Amino acid sequence: MNIGIDIDGVLTNDDEYIMDTTTKYVFENKLEGFEDPYRYEYRKFNWTKEILDNYRKEYFWNYIENEPARKYASEVIRKLKEEGNHIYIITSRHNTTKNTEEGEKTRKIVRKWLKENDILYDELYFSPDKTKQIDSLKIDIMIEDSPETIPTFVNHTHIFCYDCRYNRDLKLDNMTRVFSWYDIYMKIQKLKTI
Repeated sequence: MNIGIDIDGVLTNDDEYIMDTTTKYVFENKLEGFEDPYRYEYRKFNWTKEILDNYRKEYFWNYIENEPARKYASEVIRKLKEEGNHIYIITSRHNTTKNTEEGEKTRKIVRKWLKENDILYDELYFSPDKTKQIDSLKIDIMIEDSPETIPTFVNHTHIFCYDCRYNRDLKLDNMTRVFSWYDIYMKIQKLKTI
């Protein structure tokens, strides 16, 4: 089985990091609070590009270098690999698709983070359009959290939607909601028997 895995929101709990750091940033900079805390990523706030860029300067690098992997992600991925599945990390993380010095720095940090968190994989893709990799790699299951991309991805492969506050309204055919890495593992085993 070919399994695609997103990073932010799937391998990490970026929503908690964003909630904690953006509210601190709002407080310290006397900005308005949430427009809607249930929105995806920075859409929670009505920020200008300048405010978002300044926030990222202060918090983005710490996040990508130090945020731990979700509990049991490494363990479950190792089991999946040992069972003969192919693991493809497919991310469109901020900066990773840019052909710039900052983009290269971000890609290097991602590779280091995957190694430090013992995340095994066959190939790593930095892609602004994940559907190309989903199709070309013949991904059987894509583990994703984005409410913006999942509605498109379900037309290309089966989606495991990692449950987050911002995607709870999604109810789509060809999508299975998952709540933890061992939940992912058990649901993959169940799919194999169908």
